[in-house]
Formats: sequence, structure tokens, C-alpha cells
Amino acid sequence: MKVGLLCLAWLVQAAALTLQSDEAERPTTKVVKLLKTMQETVESEAKADEDTYDKFKCWCHENTDAKTKAAAEAETTSRELKERVEILIAQSERLKGEIETAEDEVAKNQAALDTATALRKQQNEEFIDDRRRLEGDISGVKSAKAAFNSPEGGAFLQSKVSAVRPVLQQLMKDHLTKLSIDDRETLNSFLQRGDGVDGVLGVLEGLKDDFNEELVKLNDDEATALAQYEDLAAAKKAEIKAGEAQVEAKKEERAQANAEHAQKKQDIKDTQALMGADLSFVDDVKKQCAEMDAEWDERQKIRAAEAEGISKAIEILDAEEAHANFAKTFSFLQESAEHTEHAEPGRAEAARVLADAGHRDARLAALAMSAKIDKFTKVKKAMDDMVFTLTKEQEDEVKQRDFCVQEFQENEVETADKTRLKTSLLAKEQAIDVKKPQTEIETLEAEVADMQKQLKKAGENREKENEEFQTVVEDQRKTQKLLKDAMEVLGKFYKTEAMIQVHAHAGPEAPGGFKDYKANEKSFGVLSMLQKLIDDSKAMEAESVRAEKSAQKAYEAFSADTTASVEKKETAIMDKKAEKAGLEKTLVQTRKGREGAEDALSNLADTKAGLHESCDFLMKNFEARQAARTDEMDSVKKAKAILSGATFAEIQLD
Repeated sequence: MKVGLLCLAWLVQAAALTLQSDEAERPTTKVVKLLKTMQETVESEAKADEDTYDKFKCWCHENTDAKTKAAAEAETTSRELKERVEILIAQSERLKGEIETAEDEVAKNQAALDTATALRKQQNEEFIDDRRRLEGDISGVKSAKAAFNSPEGGAFLQSKVSAVRPVLQQLMKDHLTKLSIDDRETLNSFLQRGDGVDGVLGVLEGLKDDFNEELVKLNDDEATALAQYEDLAAAKKAEIKAGEAQVEAKKEERAQANAEHAQKKQDIKDTQALMGADLSFVDDVKKQCAEMDAEWDERQKIRAAEAEGISKAIEILDAEEAHANFAKTFSFLQESAEHTEHAEPGRAEAARVLADAGHRDARLAALAMSAKIDKFTKVKKAMDDMVFTLTKEQEDEVKQRDFCVQEFQENEVETADKTRLKTSLLAKEQAIDVKKPQTEIETLEAEVADMQKQLKKAGENREKENEEFQTVVEDQRKTQKLLKDAMEVLGKFYKTEAMIQVHAHAGPEAPGGFKDYKANEKSFGVLSMLQKLIDDSKAMEAESVRAEKSAQKAYEAFSADTTASVEKKETAIMDKKAEKAGLEKTLVQTRKGREGAEDALSNLADTKAGLHESCDFLMKNFEARQAARTDEMDSVKKAKAILSGATFAEIQLD
């Protein structure tokens, strides 16, 4: 329509030029040709409008379907995420209860172990007291026997009674129940009258045997109690370790469930935001498409009216009467109008928005040598010191054996615990997938890049359209000025009051020949045509302004929607990057934990090898070493007794 209106202006100007340059050619010939060209232009513009409309409808269809489908998929994803969140909440609550139960069980096992340890300590203290008492009793019996073994004589007998009286009195007091009535009478007779030495020695020998048997039983009971405690302690420690490992594993599992819960909630938020953006975009597309449909209907009507008008104009101007009338009318145009070219402004096309780890001690030889050169007092003192030292070594060796047993048990328990931990951490390490969020990030970044590209292209198109709009408006205003200037020039000659009418036709044929120059009464048609051209130019300017506003509005809506989608996707990218960083951190921590478990297992193996190196000989030869050392102590004690005056036969009684 725009080109058609300007063509009308060209028609007038071209006709005037034609009359001046070629009076012989009929003036309506070129006018009709221009009208036919104008008719072809209208048809071409109609085809271009149809192509533009078809493209826009295709764009409407594609974007509405794609975004509607994306919104439906987002709704499905959101529903699935919400279902997963509910599962994670239930899982977290279940794990919380299991953790509390496991912690209670660990506490109970620890309390049981503490109770057993306290009881074992009490038993050991009682054992030490009883053993010390028995050893004292045995020592007292030996002392009494040694006293009786001194040389006999009157003075010596009284000395024997005085020496052994306190010992015998104490033995009778402490072990009355172990003595028979005859034994009691024998001891009382000796204490009162000093006779019956052989009977007393027999009683003492009997007591010594009882004490030795009791000591053996006491040691056996202690060994049994110790073994039972060690078994119980090992079992409880293993249960505690296993319970603590279970608590730790469930805490880790719950932490993972809580972390996934938080991530899924964020995913729901991002998905719903994207769905909202898609639905908003669909609404904008539908609105733009509705506006396009309305504009298409309006342009169809205008185009039809324009085509009809051009057809009628050709019909009228091709008549013989019109030829004669134009010949007369164009004679009044004295100046050529400037030819103004223009380009039809383009229409904005919105872009589509595309949405994740022994032998005897050498000291005996030294004592033997000392017995040859020292006084008995020093030798006895040295013997006592050696017995004390051997006793201490005996006790230290027992402690060392107990230490080795305990260390082997603890090493085995800890090795099993670290092996389970390593297996658990290795499985967790293999289950962590860092690639998935990276793939989702790359997909989102590609979508953002495409949307930004579309936005840039839309901006460039909008800028080009605006430049075309400015050109059209400028051209129309120049045309309007030229037409107004022409009307002002003609108005000086034609004082008509009916210049603004639009639908009037040229008057009848003027009389032949020239008459005296005066205002032509047939000028109404020319002035009406000029006014019509001015009105059409203004209409074209107004339509261009309306089209520019509509295109700018569509561009702003598209830009706002695209920017909102980009922002939401960039937010989703940041969330996915945070998720990836969290997974990478967890992976590093898990790998370090697994490597730590492996290092701990290596250290435990080294420790076990060291224990074998330091403990195997001791544990293998423990009983033999204990017996040999006991023999050493007996030898020293017998040697001391000999130095004290005992005979070899008396010593053998021990």
C-alpha cells in the first residue's frame, strides 16, 4: 500500500514531464502503465505480506508447541523431584532413628566393658593380695623349718623355740581351719614345752603343701579369669568398633540424603522458574500472534480496497474521455516534482528460545664366687637382692606377655575395622558421579549462548528496522512538503473552497481551444488528487509509526523474556557448579579417607610384624622361662639356707 501511494505521486509528476517532453504521445498512456506497475507492486507486496504472515504463523506454531512441551516436561520433572524429596525426608528420619539406636547399643557395650574392666581390676587386686599372703605363709613355713634345721643342743633348742614361736603362733592364728586337732596339739605342745620338733616339722610340711596347692589353684583361677576377661573385652571392643563404624556410616548416609534433599529442593525451584518463564513466553507469543492475525486481517482489507481502486483507476484512465481530460489537466503543471525513492520497512521476526586406612642366670656364678670370698652377711644380702630382682623379672615378664596378647587382639580388631572402612569408602568413591552435573552445566551454557545469540540477532534486526523506519518517515515528510508546496503554488491560481475532498472525480471535458487565461474551473480534480496524495502519505507515516511501536514492543517483550530465561539458566548453572564442587569435595574427602584407611592397614601390618618380632620368642618360651627363673630363685634360697647353717638333707625337705 505504501509503494502504491507513492506511485500515485510519481504518476502525477511523470505525466507532467511526459506532456512537456512529448506532446504527441497521449498523456494517459504512461499513467496507465504506471498504474499497472503499481498493480503488480500491490500484488508483490501482498505476496510478501503473505510470506511474512506464513513465517510468523510458523514461528508462532513452533514456539508455542516447543515451549508448551518444555513446560509440561518441567512439570513432570518437578513432580518427580518432589516425590524424591519425600523419599529423602523419610530416609533421613529413618537413619536418624537407626543412628540413635546404634549409639545406644555402643553406649551399652561400652558400659558393659567398663564394668567388666572394673571387676577385672578388683579381681586382680584380690589375686595379688592372696598371692602375697600365700607367698608370705610359704616363706614363714620355710623360715620355721630353717630354724629347726640348725645344730641341736640345749642352748640351741631354746633358741629354736624363741625363733619359731612367732611364726607358729601366726600360722595357727591365720590357718587354724587347715590344722587337724592332732596338729594343733603338736604345735601347742611345742610352744608350751619346746618338745615334738619332728611333729612340728611334719605339720609345717603339710602346711607348705597346702599353701603350694592353694597358690597353684590361685594362679590357675587368675589365668582363667584373665582369659575370660580378655575374651569378653575383645568381643565388646569388636562390638563397639562395629557399632561406631555403623553409626559413622549411617551418619554419612544421612548427610548424603540431606545434601541430596537440599539439592533436589533447589532443582525444584529452578525447574519451576524455567517452567514459569516458558509459560510466560508462550503467553507473549500467543499475544503477538493474535496481534499479527488482527494486523493481517486489516492489511488484507486495505490491500483488497487498494487493488480494487487501482483496477478502477486503470479502467477510468484508459477511457478515451480520460485521455482527453488528462491532456487538458496536466497542462497546468509548470514544474517537475522530485522523484523520491523509499523502501518498505521490514517486519520484526521473533527468535525461538531453546530451553543440567634361657638358660640359667650368669648371676648365679657371680654369687657362687662371692660365697667363696665374701662374708656370709654380704652374700646373704646379695642373695636376697637377687631373689627380689628375679621376682621382679618374673612379674615384668608376665606383664609383657599380657601386653603382647592384648596388642595382638587390638591389632586384629582394628585391622578388621579399617578393612571394612576401606571397603565402604571405596564403594562410596566409585558411586560419586561428577560428570553428570558437568554435562548439565554444558547443556545449560549452550542454551544460554544460543539465547544470547538470538537476542543479539534480534537487536541487530531491530536496529535495522528502526533505520528503515526513520528513512520511510523522512521520505514521507519530504513528499508531504513537496505536495503542499505544489498545492500552494496552484492555490494562487485556483481559488476553490473544495480542495480537501477526497472522492471527487475530474470534471467534464473542457471546451476546445484556448481561452483567455483565467482560473480553471476544472482545477478541483487536480487539487483533490494532491490532497489525497498528502492524506495517503500521512496515513503511510502513521502506519509506519504504529508498525515501529508494535515491532519495538515485540522486541522489548522478546528481550525481557529471553533475559529472564538467561538469568534463570545462569542461576541453574551456578547451582549445578555448586553441586559439582560439593561432589568433588566429597570425592576428595572420601579418597583421602580411603587412602588413610589403607595407610592405617599398612601401619597395622607393620605393627603386627613388630609384635611378632618382639613377642613370639617370649610367648613361645614363657612357661619354660618362668619355670627356669623359679628354679633359680629356689637355688638362691637354698644356697642362703646352707650359708645360714642348714644341712643338704634339710634343704631337700623343701
